[in-house]
Amino acid sequence: MKIARSIKTRWILLNISMIIMIIAPLLLMARVSAKEGFIFSVSPMKEKIVLNPGDEYSGSLEVIVPDKYDNDMKYSVEVAPFFVDENYNQDFNKEYGTNSEIVKWISFDTPKSGRLSPGQKTTIIYAINVPEDAAGGGQYAAILVTADIWHGDESDEGKREGDEIGAALKEEKKIAYTIYAEITGDITRQGKIVDINVPGFLLSGNIAGISSIENAGNVHGEAKYTLQVFPLFSSEELYTNEEDPSTRTILPGRILYNQTEWANTPAMGIFNVVYTVEFEGATAQVSKMVIKCPIWLLFIVIFAIAAIIIYFVVKAKARKSPRKVGTE
Repeated sequence: MKIARSIKTRWILLNISMIIMIIAPLLLMARVSAKEGFIFSVSPMKEKIVLNPGDEYSGSLEVIVPDKYDNDMKYSVEVAPFFVDENYNQDFNKEYGTNSEIVKWISFDTPKSGRLSPGQKTTIIYAINVPEDAAGGGQYAAILVTADIWHGDESDEGKREGDEIGAALKEEKKIAYTIYAEITGDITRQGKIVDINVPGFLLSGNIAGISSIENAGNVHGEAKYTLQVFPLFSSEELYTNEEDPSTRTILPGRILYNQTEWANTPAMGIFNVVYTVEFEGATAQVSKMVIKCPIWLLFIVIFAIAAIIIYFVVKAKARKSPRKVGTE
C-alpha cells in the first residue's frame, strides 16, 4: 500500500514538474515579447501643406510613450529626405532629386532630443522657411524620431553609455513623420492609368480591383479607387465603397500599384464587378463577371463531369459491341 502511494506521489510530482517546465519558458517569452514589442507613437503621422515661395510655416508633432512599460525612453529627432523607389518602398537615406530641397529648409524650435518616462509625451515644433526663389512643385521630407528604449533597472544606469553591457540593454526604434509640401508656382498635374484589371476567376481570397497609376506631373496627387459588386442578374449592390472610396497619395515620377478588395467576399458565387480608378483627370473603368469557386467545389465539379463523360463513353462502347449469337 505504501509503495502504491509512493508511486502515485512521484507520478503527481513528475507531472507538476513537466507542467512547470512547459509553462515557464512561455511566460519568459511573453515577458520578452512585451519588451521587444515596445512601440512609442507619433501623432500625426504625416502633414500635407501648400506653401508659397518666401513663406514661413510652423508645424508640430507629438511623441508619446505608452504607460504600460516600466522603462524610460531616450529620443532624438532629425530631418531626412522622403524617397520612394520604383516598387514604392520608402527610403530615408536617398535624396528625391530636386524634390528633396525642403530638407534644407526645416529647422527645430524645440530641443532635438530628450527623455520620456512611461505615460509621458512631448511636442516637437519645427519650422519650414521657403526661399523666395523656390521652384513650384512637390517637396518631400521626413522627421525621423529615433527612440532608445532601455531594458533593466535604474541600477543599470551607469552601464548605459558606451560599453558592451549598455549596448545589450538598449533597443532602437524609428518612426517617420512625413511632410508632403506643394510649393505654388509652375505646377503640372498629369496622371496616367498604366493598367487596370479585375481577376475573373477565384479559388480563394477576395474580389479585388488591381491597378497601376503613374504620376507624370511635378507634384503629389490623390488617386481614388471605387469598387462595386452586384449579383449576376441584379442591379442591387452587394458591396460598394462609392461613399468612402479608398485613396492613395502618388508622388511625382512614380508608378503606384494598388489593390482594392471586398473584404467579406462570400466563399462562392457569380458576380458582376465594376472597378473605377481616377487620378489627376485620368479615369479608367473595367466591368467583368467574376466567378468565385472554392477548390473543393471545383474538384467535385470536375469529378462529376469526368463521371458523366466516362458513363456515356462506356455506354457508347456497349452499343457498338457486337452481340454474341447463340448456337443450338
